[in-house]
Amino acid sequence: MPQRQSIRNLRDLLSRNADALIYRCVAGSHAYGTAIPGSDIDLRGVYVLPAASYLAIARPVEQVADERSNEIYYALRRFLELAVDANPNIVELLYMPPDCVTLRTPCADRLIAARGLFITKRAYDSHVGYALAQIKRARGRNKWVNNPKPESPPRKEAFCWFMPREASRETAGAPPYRPIPLAEARIDLAECHAAAVEHCSGIYRLYHYGADARGVFRGDSLVCESIPEEDEARRCIGLLVYNRADFEKALREHRDYRTWRRERNEARWLDQERGEIDYDAKNMMHTFRLLFSGKHIFREGAPLVRFEGETLEFLRRVRAGEFAYDDLIARAEAEVEELAALRDNSTLPEIADRTAIADLLHEITEAWARDEG
Repeated sequence: MPQRQSIRNLRDLLSRNADALIYRCVAGSHAYGTAIPGSDIDLRGVYVLPAASYLAIARPVEQVADERSNEIYYALRRFLELAVDANPNIVELLYMPPDCVTLRTPCADRLIAARGLFITKRAYDSHVGYALAQIKRARGRNKWVNNPKPESPPRKEAFCWFMPREASRETAGAPPYRPIPLAEARIDLAECHAAAVEHCSGIYRLYHYGADARGVFRGDSLVCESIPEEDEARRCIGLLVYNRADFEKALREHRDYRTWRRERNEARWLDQERGEIDYDAKNMMHTFRLLFSGKHIFREGAPLVRFEGETLEFLRRVRAGEFAYDDLIARAEAEVEELAALRDNSTLPEIADRTAIADLLHEITEAWARDEG
């Protein structure tokens, strides 16, 4: 067998190790039948790694994707690990409509022939769990839509409070040692130095140096200075309280928001931004898609991927935001109850046969090595 390049990212797989790819399909809305103009094209697939890859000290990369996760490929072992747990997004790939499959090698035929191994009662927990997560996201993402964040990231100063060394006449009657926002105190930290207060995390003595100061914040850090003894009394103006944890949380949220804003599909959010609906309609559509597919597993022994007829029309209406949020929640609760009843009366195995799946991993890996040798 020729010497192979290691797979570290999507480019390595597609350009240097294309022969490792055994299965690829168009997933998502184009597979479900729910695509609308502007819908992304989601590609999913499976690749095989040489058995020797798993003998190395460093664990091989078992999943690669593009920046927006529109194109994702799973190493065979990782794919099987997810399928064992009845991951809806994984198991459905083995039941794709023929018009969605763009690559299917003999090794993929072996995998698809064994797909029944992954149809178990675990489908109830996985499908209901994913559906409830979509409901949570339907309102969570809505916060970003209706409460956009500014382009500028949060400033550390907004998470600082000041306790003056001496009460002013205006605050003489106020309770002592009450921090006030830094902006209200009208203190410019660029004109100050800070020194840590012993045994008090996040609290600093603040000294005013005016134009001679090097500033409290320098880049990403709050820098403490060694204050000369003669400056302690005459330059100390009070205590600075800096809530670094809340600042870093706000910074992460801002970065997440800006990433979401930059990468989002604009057409998806127009109705919410106009205030016409108060939830993410696409998330709610996926809630019902998952519940309907879960019911199909217990009734027919396979997930429902391509939707048609009245079911498809209902999903499209949900996607269009035609229903009130509370009505959708009530419908979803009824679907979960029906799915639970189907599970309780099902003859499906409780869990997948791990021994058979381990044999499948070995069989496909060995067959691929022979074919590519």
